[in-house]
Amino acid sequence: MTTAIIGIGNIGGTVARELASGGEPVVISAVNPDDLARLAAEIGSRATAAPSNRDAVQRADTIVLALWLGPMKTVIDDVADLLPGKLVIDTSNPISVGADGNISRTLPDGQSAAEVVSGWLPKGARYAKAFGTLPAPLLGSSAHRTPEPAVLFYTTDDAAAAAEVERLIGLAGFGEIERGRVKRSDSVVFIHTGGTPALFADPSLYWHAD
Repeated sequence: MTTAIIGIGNIGGTVARELASGGEPVVISAVNPDDLARLAAEIGSRATAAPSNRDAVQRADTIVLALWLGPMKTVIDDVADLLPGKLVIDTSNPISVGADGNISRTLPDGQSAAEVVSGWLPKGARYAKAFGTLPAPLLGSSAHRTPEPAVLFYTTDDAAAAAEVERLIGLAGFGEIERGRVKRSDSVVFIHTGGTPALFADPSLYWHAD
């Protein structure tokens, strides 16, 4: 199995590193070729730098879209004909960060990013939301915790997709908890209230796998 990561910023780069450290071959794609080459060199033999998003998707069984919600549709539209039969994992959160550092929600209350992104996918593509419930520093530092692993939440409506998501979460060094269906996926996003990430307010929500 091979996983493509499109977008190698804070989240995408961390996911690529952790999956590769767990033994997964990764194909990475990004706008900046210098950043891409540096990350591929850092990861080593398990990482391949793709010349384009389409090339990355063609090489992979699973595609992680580690992108802000804003540019997500443009990227999906560019590779849509290649996605049927593949699993698409979306890490996005419906938030924006202002110049003053304040974080605001970008979707109406009651509408989840998962509903939006899954609706952009072509028929035959499978969808899951994962790897978006911890900020990048915690995602990196919490991987492979012992004796009890930190937990990542995920959601999907596809049982076969669930098994693959759990495999990848495990390779990345986490325990996993499924949090319901895509339509009710607000519990697997990085939720902010008054500048505080509400999902992280109680560490027991994410720290140990039961």
